[in-house]
Amino acid sequence: MKEFTGLVFKMDTKENYKALLKEFSDYIILDQIESLINWDFETYMPPEGVMQRSKQLSMIAALIHEKITNPKVGELLKKIKEDLESLGEIEKRNIFLIERKYNQKVKIPIELAGELAKQKAISTQTWKKAKKEKNYALFKPEFDKLLELSKKKANYIDPNKEPFDVLMDEFEPNMTSIMVTRIFDELKKGLIPIIKKCTNSPNQPDSSLLKRNCPIDMQRKISEDISQLVNYDLERGRIDETEHPFTTGYYDDVRITTHYFENDFSDSFYTVLHEAGHALYEQNLSREYMYQPIGWFSSYGIHESQSRFIENIIGRSREFWEFYKPKFDEITQGKFSDIDLDSLIHVVNEVKPSKIRITADEVTYGLHIIIRFEIERDLLAGKITTEELPEVWNAKYKDYLGVVIEDDAEGVMQDTHWPSGLFGYFPSYALGNCYGAQMLAKMVEDIPNFKELVRNGDLKPIINWMTEKVHKASNLYDPPDLIKRITGEEINVKYFIQYLEEKYSKIYGL
Repeated sequence: MKEFTGLVFKMDTKENYKALLKEFSDYIILDQIESLINWDFETYMPPEGVMQRSKQLSMIAALIHEKITNPKVGELLKKIKEDLESLGEIEKRNIFLIERKYNQKVKIPIELAGELAKQKAISTQTWKKAKKEKNYALFKPEFDKLLELSKKKANYIDPNKEPFDVLMDEFEPNMTSIMVTRIFDELKKGLIPIIKKCTNSPNQPDSSLLKRNCPIDMQRKISEDISQLVNYDLERGRIDETEHPFTTGYYDDVRITTHYFENDFSDSFYTVLHEAGHALYEQNLSREYMYQPIGWFSSYGIHESQSRFIENIIGRSREFWEFYKPKFDEITQGKFSDIDLDSLIHVVNEVKPSKIRITADEVTYGLHIIIRFEIERDLLAGKITTEELPEVWNAKYKDYLGVVIEDDAEGVMQDTHWPSGLFGYFPSYALGNCYGAQMLAKMVEDIPNFKELVRNGDLKPIINWMTEKVHKASNLYDPPDLIKRITGEEINVKYFIQYLEEKYSKIYGL
């Protein structure tokens, strides 16, 4: 695999390259402005401001679209490519990424880009109301509009590809539904026996241990403490509250959100760890690449590997709680001090098929994603309709996880992704689990005292390893190349299955 080194170019090519990077840096800045407007939309915007905000988002989306599809960008790309061999590998990667983005966006009419942005805002606001009322029928008309606009977008980009594959490429470059199906079939094959062993075990945790009142002010203190423990820099970030947690930002302004429940501290506890994992990736991207295409992250799957590594591999480990329980008991003023370590570790790692993805355990989580992948793929292919969506969703949950969905809020409307137009996003979550476990296998080779470091609360060497191997690599490599570069092999589901088998055999005494 090639290393990235700079070379000398011809003067005109050098000037054209600088001009192209300037155009793209403006695109990135506009993109970050849009992210902040969306952050406000999800956190502090007054409910009655949705129509006004939808127009603002429509305008900024049009400006972003105009910036990346400016004919000047196409002209500069053409001129530079005539002298491409005079560029170094870093410069070539930048050109490749700009050209890929340009080719995607230039095919989408500016009117459609603005219409999509406006509809996403309206759809999201309608979803919030419909979810509260547990009424999918209220959401469906706006969702129909968004789905059709998204299909139009996919068709403009590449009419010869399946819409799902076109849209997923924005999140996981060069991944197809055929590839994901193969990986998910192997994943499903490995997960189901583990789930059966755990759920059939006589050694079950006491779920009520977590269902104690923990005031939200107390949970806010915990959030700040654990985010700093995993090295999330609050001088360059903040923690806010929203209906559906997310992370947004870039380098020196990376914000995370959570949702608090007074009678279950663990929900926000692990949400904050998860989102802090995302934030670490953004805060630790290579600073020398800032405002360049290579200064972004590799993919959403790689991003998810970082969040779930912090949330699960670190935060649900025995070693973590050996270190953190005394501090946790101090902050919560002894509310949970009677719970012994073994019982606590067991309950935060309980394997129990459930209805809600974001609160699903580490083992069953993959099935939640597989369900969404299959539905979304078929929905975009026209094999199922939006009218059938709740019925198909409920049937798959009964079939795959053995749970009965009782209303639309806990069913088809539980996620913000589809209302936000993020079609093709979901596979990244399960891919992230696989990436993260494969990275762990390599990490413990390089850091043999990995568990001891976690036990002592010394996470810096672990975060530094991730920073050097993943974060600073930024967008120099597509996911398959990055994984191979870090671990020496292509994506391999076996590491995640082996990690789960070893961990849960100990917890459940299998």
